[in-house]
Amino acid sequence: MLEHLLESIDQQDFETLSEDIKRSLGEHRKWMNKITTALVLRQPLTKLDFVAEDAHKHCQFGRWMQKLLADPIFQKGSFLKLEQYHEELHDRARVLIEQLNCGENVSEDLFMSFLESRDQFFYMVLEILEFSVINKHQFDPTTKLMNRRSVDALLAHEVHRMQRDEGANTCIVLGDIDHFKRVNDTYGHDAGDRMLEMVADVFHQAIRRHDTVSRFGGEEFLFIFPDMNLAETCEVVERVRKKLAEAALDYQGQQISVTSSFGVTQLCPHCEIKDSIKRADIALYQAKSSGRNCTVSIDVARMIAQKEMNLSEEQLVGLTERVCRKIG
Repeated sequence: MLEHLLESIDQQDFETLSEDIKRSLGEHRKWMNKITTALVLRQPLTKLDFVAEDAHKHCQFGRWMQKLLADPIFQKGSFLKLEQYHEELHDRARVLIEQLNCGENVSEDLFMSFLESRDQFFYMVLEILEFSVINKHQFDPTTKLMNRRSVDALLAHEVHRMQRDEGANTCIVLGDIDHFKRVNDTYGHDAGDRMLEMVADVFHQAIRRHDTVSRFGGEEFLFIFPDMNLAETCEVVERVRKKLAEAALDYQGQQISVTSSFGVTQLCPHCEIKDSIKRADIALYQAKSSGRNCTVSIDVARMIAQKEMNLSEEQLVGLTERVCRKIG
């Protein structure tokens, strides 16, 4: 229920999320301790985060949740369930506190229900915290993009989504910086790292928030475009290609520019992920062979229409190359 975040937030967002959760959870533990102390010592509680009908909006955790849920990417799955558990915890706490403030004996059943709600809430918080802590380390240190290990998990998530929804589309793209070795050889590896950072930033800024670009290895990048068909993806990739060609890295007073070649194809829900990546790689190779700084696509539908049974690997590669289409 949390995997969708991998498509939407970056390393800094994960770090912020984990720190916010830890800080807000610490404050909520203090809130819990005040209730326990009040029940033991029979001391009334009157602050809004204990007695208000909307008490869950008055504690620090609740204020953080309201701010978080204002962002559409958090308005689903585990975060909505966490908000539900948080509100239920406050509701059950308020009933106990009302009994306490009226001088009544606290119901054992109500208290046990309160403890059950507390456990539900804390388990959900810890699940989200664990996810955010783990995934903030799934990023490439140079580009700050997702690394290959984490993008593999995201590709699997997309395949499962497409298997559940036959109308869903997802395209993948492999991009490779043209003549990147020249940058390293001419200006040094520090310039190469700076160039990777610049390219990653251009790519990241040029796509939608719920699209993904990752460092796939060396100077190669893999994009994931959910809910986008092949033609739409090619249009976006062409814009990305042109933006990179227009950009320049200012390094020690020198302006260094690079271009990139791209291979585009659909992610197939009924075949191995590695086969979809292989198609994108073949398209990328064709882009490189066609002079670089261009985009080549492979339409899976055209492959299926032409494909015969029991093709060898060499024949399959040949078929794939025949259905390549150069875009720009």
